[in-house]
Amino acid sequence: MTAGPPPQDWLGRKLLILGDVNAGKTTFTRAILEAFCRQGLGPRVAVLDLAPEIPAELAERRGLPGVGGGLVPPAGAGALYLRDRLEPPRLSSTSGAEALRKAEHNRLAIDRLLQDAELARRDIVFANDVTLYLQAGSAATLLERLGHATTLVVNGYWGDRLGSGELSRRERAETAKLLAWFEAAGTVMNLPLPVAG
Repeated sequence: MTAGPPPQDWLGRKLLILGDVNAGKTTFTRAILEAFCRQGLGPRVAVLDLAPEIPAELAERRGLPGVGGGLVPPAGAGALYLRDRLEPPRLSSTSGAEALRKAEHNRLAIDRLLQDAELARRDIVFANDVTLYLQAGSAATLLERLGHATTLVVNGYWGDRLGSGELSRRERAETAKLLAWFEAAGTVMNLPLPVAG
């Protein structure tokens, strides 16, 4: 996989990183975050880490090891780190109705984090695993809260594992709206990147 443009090149831009499970979304996002922090930009950064808490045994049982990676900023960098306990509705539920209830609980928790990020007025914002929010929340609300940032780096799931249930339908529809906004306002990167040949 090619590394793509140097992470520091994303300063002052709006970037959406999409990909399937284990495509390297969080790894690439972390590289950008760490590059910014090395340049002393940490006090301008807010990180919304929306990766759910997925027990390793649950992920392995579902055939998805390595999912749900967090995005913790380097210690001492001065970045604001916002996180709450979030569940993976699709992985941890036995019915569609249960998954929708968990998605709504996640939405309420993430709405509080979005308010905190907005109040902090940091001009560089990272949001990890936003499709968890889009299962019950809206792309419009997400962008209303985060779109003011001069630098915005967002990642989320976009792959073949979405089913036909209501949770997946909502996630797919709202992610498509998010994708359209970034196509118009910034850059969309789909992972994995093609191998240079």
